[in-house]
Amino acid sequence: MTLHHILFLSVLGVAVFVAFWHGGRDERAAAIALLAATGLTPVALSHGYASPEVGVVIVDMAVFAILAMIALRSSSFWPMWAAGFQLCALAVHLAAAQMPHMMPGAYAETLVIWSYPVLASLGLGAWFEAGNRHGQG
Repeated sequence: MTLHHILFLSVLGVAVFVAFWHGGRDERAAAIALLAATGLTPVALSHGYASPEVGVVIVDMAVFAILAMIALRSSSFWPMWAAGFQLCALAVHLAAAQMPHMMPGAYAETLVIWSYPVLASLGLGAWFEAGNRHGQG
């Protein structure tokens, strides 16, 4: 396991912990979706990012759909940010499809980069929503 994996799993763990500890239904649903995506992405990977990863696109589209549904029904602002950042990850897949000679490392790392703002949106959103529910925000 590389330092990048440890960092990502640590950030994921913090965001999920905050979502379950301080969040409501929306935050927990998003946390479950992100945990599922983290588990499914390696299973869906078929080419090592040497070409567009259809399985990973499907996982990322599902996460976007879940985040967008949460955003449409939520009174909170964080789901819009999370869905927007996830949409940027989908744009990376589109770029990879348009640039068949994209380096696998660049493809993979660019996807990972967009996952951090999604996680930050969830974690910070859950934290601030808890404050708002308790009259502190």
